[in-house]
Amino acid sequence: MNTPNIRSFEQVVPMIYAYSHPDYIPHQGWTKIGYTEKQSVEERVRQQHHTSDIAYKILWRDNAIYKDGSGLPFTDHEFHHYLSTVAHVKRKPKTEWFQVDGPEAREYFDEFAARRPAADESGLSYTLREEQDRAVTMTTDWFRKGGKQFLWNAKPRFGKTLSTYDLIVRMGFQRVLIVTNRPSIANSWAEDFNKFIGWQHELCFVSDSDSLRGKPGVLTKAEYNEINRDADKGMVAFVSLQDLKGSIYFGGKFPKLGWIAKEYIDDFGERKKGMSFDLLVVDEAQEGIETYKTEKAFDNIQRGHTLYLSGTPFKQLAGDQFSNKEIFNWSYADEQDAKTRWQEEEYNPYENLPQLLMYTYQLGPMIYDQLNRGIVLEDEDEAVDPAFDLNEFFLTDDNGKFLHRDDIKKFLLMLFKGEKYPFSTPELRKELSHTMWYLNRVASAKALYKLMREDEDLKALFDEYEIVLAAGDGRLSEEEETQKSYDKVKQAISEHEKTITLTVGQLTVGVTIPEWSGVFMLCNMQSPSSYMQAAFRAQNPYSFKGADGKRYRKERAYLFDFDPARTLIIYDQFANSATRS
Repeated sequence: MNTPNIRSFEQVVPMIYAYSHPDYIPHQGWTKIGYTEKQSVEERVRQQHHTSDIAYKILWRDNAIYKDGSGLPFTDHEFHHYLSTVAHVKRKPKTEWFQVDGPEAREYFDEFAARRPAADESGLSYTLREEQDRAVTMTTDWFRKGGKQFLWNAKPRFGKTLSTYDLIVRMGFQRVLIVTNRPSIANSWAEDFNKFIGWQHELCFVSDSDSLRGKPGVLTKAEYNEINRDADKGMVAFVSLQDLKGSIYFGGKFPKLGWIAKEYIDDFGERKKGMSFDLLVVDEAQEGIETYKTEKAFDNIQRGHTLYLSGTPFKQLAGDQFSNKEIFNWSYADEQDAKTRWQEEEYNPYENLPQLLMYTYQLGPMIYDQLNRGIVLEDEDEAVDPAFDLNEFFLTDDNGKFLHRDDIKKFLLMLFKGEKYPFSTPELRKELSHTMWYLNRVASAKALYKLMREDEDLKALFDEYEIVLAAGDGRLSEEEETQKSYDKVKQAISEHEKTITLTVGQLTVGVTIPEWSGVFMLCNMQSPSSYMQAAFRAQNPYSFKGADGKRYRKERAYLFDFDPARTLIIYDQFANSATRS
């Protein structure tokens, strides 16, 4: 086997173009404004007309780069929004055709690219992708037929927040509660609300969560009550599951969030009825919602409908919680198939979603001497093959030192020196500039960090990397730890060409680090849900301007797994769950 074929990034040239149909009467006075990255303008326009004999004329083209000195790229979505909200140009619904001639469209483009005047920042219009629209339509139909619950079994990057908001608008819901076990994703809910929904509908985003305190467009419950004395505005309320279960009304100790419960005691000691919600949204539904305490908490929320969101709902599917009529499925395979099959006139909305590729390695041959001896596990007399248990391979003693330091060092050296391995050439290391390494213990992550930094042989290899230890120590809340880790990683990436993030579960759900192009599985994780959430952390859209001045886009992301037997078990469970659904 030769050096692995790892190629994360490819050059792209973002272009905005305009063309017309001079001889086609329905399009007289209209101009198509499109976008392309991988294809030339000529290739893209020709592709749109391959089944049509309509004559076209390319009117102009230009780089989709702001001309205000920032050098930042944009897409046709931003320019389309500018044409609609600033220039007030009429648009054919759900198309890229605008009622403007070529020269005038060019003038608007020059104004927009130079950012004079600025586009309306109050909000953006949106068009759902086909599968998003299908999910919303299926759910709407089911709810209107009397259905009470629905599950979106959709992979990361599906666009659950925007799709949920579209469902809320279509159904005309006025009282919505979003509950999540991951407070760190609060920002994405608030930002998408303000960007797409809040500016055009009589709804307010309400939360007393510490992570959202003081954020633009977010009202506390008290502030909402105040403005609602004179206005009848609906609400989208956000609360973390931890906060909810901390309330005395939901099994906790603190007198808070009573208005969410069916009944509560107000400040004057009077018994009051809580809010009746049109919709309860359970985000990241695979986490923390199947305990007795959580079920009792949800039982005390009065609502008409419940929407569960998850990319890995294995327990819910296996437990027959939902009928087939109550599930929408969207997998990685569906996404990549849609990306390949796209033939529409508009720009392919799946184009920037990277392909995810996996490399598996047997750890045993990498540490052959130790394999012959075997590893004696804690409280066990028998030696076992270290290839079968990564958790034990990275085990530490009471002083935080690796029990198998020499073999771990050999493993790390092999990553760089073995021709089959991902860091074996400068070219591969460039393609994997920023990666996440997943371990199962904080002590193991700390020991690995120390080994990389202090061992003389390893320092020569890892000196070109900024190594980030994103592992909580238990002194901060999960929300605070996640935010702290996120900030550390983003700062390291902004200041260094190469980084390695060592994590023990931090930043693996609901958090996006676009720069990551690889995930290293260094623990014997058995949960299909946790495995899949971590595996897709690198499969996020990302583009950047290289040192050569050219733009590059992430086309492929990589998963490196060092426990093939475990991997097969995980995927077998995953396949069985998919078959069930």
